[in-house]
Amino acid sequence: MFYSFIILIILITVDWSFGQKCNRERIHRWNAEQRLICDLLDNYQVRWGRPVRNTSEGVEVRFGLQLIHISDLDEKNQVLITNQWQIYEWEDEALTWDPEDYDNLMDIRLPIKRIWQPDVTLYNYADTRLEEKREVLAIVYHNGTVFWKPMSIFKSTCQIDIRRFPYDRQNCSMKFGTWTYDSSKVNLKFYRNIQKFDLNSYVKSNEWSIIGNSASRYTEKYDCCPEIYVDLKFYINLERRGGFYNYILILPCVLLSCLTCILFWLPPESPSKLVLGMNIFTSFFVLLLLLYKNMPSNAEHIPRIGAYYCLNMGMIATSTFLCTIVVHIYFRGNGPMPTILRKVFLEWLATCFCMVPHTAAHEQFVTHSSIPPIKATCDGDKFEKFELLKERFKSFGDRHILTTNDDLDNEILEINHDYEHEQQTDDILTQQIQQQITASLAFMTVETDLKEIRNFLRITRKRMEDKEAKAKTVNDWKQVALVLDRTFFFIYLTAIIISLAAMFPR
Repeated sequence: MFYSFIILIILITVDWSFGQKCNRERIHRWNAEQRLICDLLDNYQVRWGRPVRNTSEGVEVRFGLQLIHISDLDEKNQVLITNQWQIYEWEDEALTWDPEDYDNLMDIRLPIKRIWQPDVTLYNYADTRLEEKREVLAIVYHNGTVFWKPMSIFKSTCQIDIRRFPYDRQNCSMKFGTWTYDSSKVNLKFYRNIQKFDLNSYVKSNEWSIIGNSASRYTEKYDCCPEIYVDLKFYINLERRGGFYNYILILPCVLLSCLTCILFWLPPESPSKLVLGMNIFTSFFVLLLLLYKNMPSNAEHIPRIGAYYCLNMGMIATSTFLCTIVVHIYFRGNGPMPTILRKVFLEWLATCFCMVPHTAAHEQFVTHSSIPPIKATCDGDKFEKFELLKERFKSFGDRHILTTNDDLDNEILEINHDYEHEQQTDDILTQQIQQQITASLAFMTVETDLKEIRNFLRITRKRMEDKEAKAKTVNDWKQVALVLDRTFFFIYLTAIIISLAAMFPR
């Protein structure tokens, strides 16, 4: 075990020695590029110091960014994820050679970890990874110019403005600068004076469009250090493509808003009038929860669409309350109607909405119906007929009584003058008297019955008139309920159009 450990140490030492210094015995077998790399790395002993002979001089580092793709903009965590290529260019005095000594070789590739590299970092990072760059070789030219273009995935902070979601525009920035070198040691400038993202290799995003692209160079003095530091700040303005959200959030919202107006078109006697309002309220609540999952909970402002959802939920709650009032008026309205209410709803608004009055429709139905109206049984014509019948009975009785009385007087005279000769007439007289008494009793009975019939008809007529007046009042209240429904419909339709124009002007 001990010998194995010794052998492993020897192998590691030999490998390190070959990696640091060239084997001089085999140098004649290598090509010019390999000899050049070996010579440069042998002389490049310390890779942590700045590549200048005079320490008072500064190193000019030219930096640029080439945007490849916008991977994601996490609104909830406010993080912008981008795929970019970083561009570095600087002069290293320790990496120069004469091309004639190496077969006119003008440039070589070296591992970046074996030479000095500037510590340019992203200031506003939001990443838990230890390394953002991918390991790639650096191109070194014979005059000492080093060109390094690593691939990187950046996660930077971005203040999200969600007020116009999903038609929002976001302004994000990325601040780069050296972490330890001030401007006197490392002077950071733009690569080829390109003060923006390089979009030559950009792959378009399905969700975001770039509408602005710029960069600026700043100098800043921090509280920790008296030196002045240089940083490069890249700005990018993004506009969201809202086509996907039109079908997920906007279209259901508009359709549910339109369903709110249908509440006022349903008849008050329908039980679906209130049930539909509660279902629409629940649907808006589900959409609001779906919006909440994509929005940051600690945002300074709420999105307009969220306010629109809340506005519609309030409108639906109010419409349900108003529908309850309409149903109550429709079924419970039976008291006397104020004159102002009648004039406003039954005369002005009903005419404005081209609504046929409910009472007029009822009377028209009764008039054209094949069944005679109930009111006809209570008209004054019937009472006149009964009075005429009564007079006829009375006149008939009087004539009968007068005629009977005249005959009786003649018979009495005949009986007085010829009593002895006309004894048989007594039976006839007795029968006539009985007939008169019977006729008088019959007439009194008929008169009593006629009085009772007249009183009954009067009571019945009054009841029917009261019932008709009550039915007319109920119909008027029903008409008021229908006019209220139509009024609320136009009010809500106007509110929906105004809210849509205010929330989504595009």
